[in-house]
Amino acid sequence: MLQVTNKDKNITEKIKNILNIFDKVGVTTKETMGNIPEKYDPGKLLKGFKSIIVFAEGKKKNSNDKMGGFSDYLGTISAQSEVIRYLDSLGYNSTVIEGTSKDLSLVKMGIEAGIGELSPVNSLVVKGFGLTTSLGAIITDAPLIGDKKVSGICIKCMKCLKVCPIRDVPYKKGDLDKCGCGKCRNICPV
Repeated sequence: MLQVTNKDKNITEKIKNILNIFDKVGVTTKETMGNIPEKYDPGKLLKGFKSIIVFAEGKKKNSNDKMGGFSDYLGTISAQSEVIRYLDSLGYNSTVIEGTSKDLSLVKMGIEAGIGELSPVNSLVVKGFGLTTSLGAIITDAPLIGDKKVSGICIKCMKCLKVCPIRDVPYKKGDLDKCGCGKCRNICPV
């Protein structure tokens, strides 16, 4: 177990404050990521990474966007850039992971960072936003303080699974290239 320092706490807190434009921000560490399949290993993108900052924004109630998304695109880029500059000023390396990345599992990162938990359709379910969150992350070699995983968010109603065109069994892998309908996102009551 790594020793937690006040410096690490202060850096983590400042980063979360910079990213307060997002609905949810969490941190996971290399240690809590556990056994990651090699194809999703963050170390491919940043050798020696120690922490991953995950941020999420949920669909706003009055939004016309069926799939959700970052409502203030320029603001999100600005906040991410500010975190990168801050970490750089402290001598740490970092890189931004876009929500469309297929190189990493943002869902796994979101689970480990305490943003949400896995739904029956293998998406991240987030309290207050259901399955509508858009995710992004910053990988860094800074030793940040990880957040605790959350549980009990998914109410196991299976509504998402009942409308899913590519799955018929909970947690089954489906061909995501055949999906994109958003039915599960729009029906989740969480």
